[in-house]
Amino acid sequence: MERSSRFARFGARAAALLEEWQQQTHRQLTSVTWLDTGGSGALLASVFVRDSDPKNTKRRMIIKLCSPDGDSSMEPGRLVSARRSTPEGDVAFPREHLVEQLYDPMPVDGSWLMFQGFAGNDETMVTLSTILRQRRLPRVAGEIARSLLAGWNPDEHAEGEMTAAEFVAEVLDRRLEPGGPLPVWVRDTLGLGLDTPWLALGRPGSAPLPNPVHLDASCALAGGVVSYPVRGRAHGDLHPGNIMVPKEPGADTRRYVLIDLSRFDKGALLARDPVHLLLCVVADFLPHLSQDARAELLGLLVGRDTPGLLIPQGLQWTVDQMRNAPEDWLSARTISGEWQGQWLLSMQACALMFTARARYGEQDRWWFFRLAAEAAGAYLRSVDAYEPGEAVFVPGPRGAEPQVVQAVVVAPKVPAQVTPPEKPEVKPETEPEVKPAPDSVRVPDPTPVRESPAVSPEAADGSHPDPETAAETPPDTLPALLIGLRYTFGPRLEALREQEAGSVGAESLGFLREQADKVLAYVSMLLGAAGDAVGEDDRSRVHKVRRHLARVARAANDPGFSPEQPFYQRDLAHRALVAALDTLLGSAREAALGLPAGQATDPIRPEGARAPSG
Repeated sequence: MERSSRFARFGARAAALLEEWQQQTHRQLTSVTWLDTGGSGALLASVFVRDSDPKNTKRRMIIKLCSPDGDSSMEPGRLVSARRSTPEGDVAFPREHLVEQLYDPMPVDGSWLMFQGFAGNDETMVTLSTILRQRRLPRVAGEIARSLLAGWNPDEHAEGEMTAAEFVAEVLDRRLEPGGPLPVWVRDTLGLGLDTPWLALGRPGSAPLPNPVHLDASCALAGGVVSYPVRGRAHGDLHPGNIMVPKEPGADTRRYVLIDLSRFDKGALLARDPVHLLLCVVADFLPHLSQDARAELLGLLVGRDTPGLLIPQGLQWTVDQMRNAPEDWLSARTISGEWQGQWLLSMQACALMFTARARYGEQDRWWFFRLAAEAAGAYLRSVDAYEPGEAVFVPGPRGAEPQVVQAVVVAPKVPAQVTPPEKPEVKPETEPEVKPAPDSVRVPDPTPVRESPAVSPEAADGSHPDPETAAETPPDTLPALLIGLRYTFGPRLEALREQEAGSVGAESLGFLREQADKVLAYVSMLLGAAGDAVGEDDRSRVHKVRRHLARVARAANDPGFSPEQPFYQRDLAHRALVAALDTLLGSAREAALGLPAGQATDPIRPEGARAPSG
């Protein structure tokens, strides 16, 4: 009883069974250390085991009391199945990358006691979740994604075609059952039913997207056909807590071990595991990203051309590494086109899984819902089936009841060899006047750069001076000019963030183009005049500002802003312009702070503004 008391945390029945197990097998368990389970419901203890068999030496092992609920109770059998399912008879992958079961499990009150080896027979192995802020993460994640396919599934297979909607539903499994966390959140938080076909998310006029939880026979995805659904061996619950890697940062990236194979399936859709792991990494970064960075990340994940300048470099590299990991595996099968569609459909399904998880905040769950819709839309575009209908506006998790705000009519597709009829000529006097939307920001005539203050100190009453009344002398130093960009472009950026897609007027776009071009000329002039006074690092930062100014000018000249373009094209152009301005102001601030203070003489101040103290 003295020994069994050390396992009392497992419960009286399990503790007694462990005592009996030691006596009957002539094995001794010592040095018990309880381990963190990460909230899985299981109980874990690290112990030393001394085996009476002279072939087995004293070693550390893990005793695991599985949770009696759901798939966890199936873990012992599925671990055996996973280790016995060898790709083409090669035991290398199970031996190197799957946790080892040292002794037969014991049943305990509807659950199981398992005896597992340490991952890789190494006590210094840690979960992947502990290295999410380390420089090696992109390489390690990319190698895991590559190995899961090329190493574990060289003999992948397919079992007949299926619709895209069926693909998503299979990955989601039981998560769309009525009363589940996902349908309840969509209904109660967004005010949506599962049968609403098309959505406009975030703001009115945004690109119509398919409702990602609408998966019945009438949905848009039901018309897409996945002709070769790639299947094979899959972990089934691949997240950073279920992957063990070496603790040392410089260790071989090929060393990793999968644990907790309670959802192993030898006939699973293979795109699910890597996509789910990728979104786990994204979820860890998401709370630290601005709204504009989140918008760029949406585009990156669904394969849209996006600047990506606001996305953390490590996260962007991880996305690229994991997305490109299966290239060699795919090229040998000539199914790259099929795989890209299945990647997007898996992203839709996996993003909905995160939407259903209450441990994430409302805004993060809303972002994952939008990602699911964007992925579904990207899939439809990839198979030339994007034909949106009436869209329901959903402002977000704290919005009002959704309302129908637009009906999108898709023009019939014209074959490439047919020349469309010419439009009738419109006389100048009959041209309709382009008017901004009712809530659009009215913009005055473009103001030359020299009329804006280079630096806008606070007035005596604490307010900022009006740029229209600023001194006409242009800034004579780089720091003054760079700081002044905040007052030249900042108000326009805030106004653009509030405007609806399609409501940005030609006057506002013209102002941004003209100002960006003129400021670019001033920056070039002042940088040349500064000569050797500006070091290489500072000069590089200023050149970055010049590139971002040019990007703002191009974004403000995007044909997508034309009133003749569909709403979604205007929305994409709108987002690109906001991102360009936000990046410009950030780079200008960084460049101004880096320049030597001696370069900044007293900046030009509007008349009546107080001089800065100190």
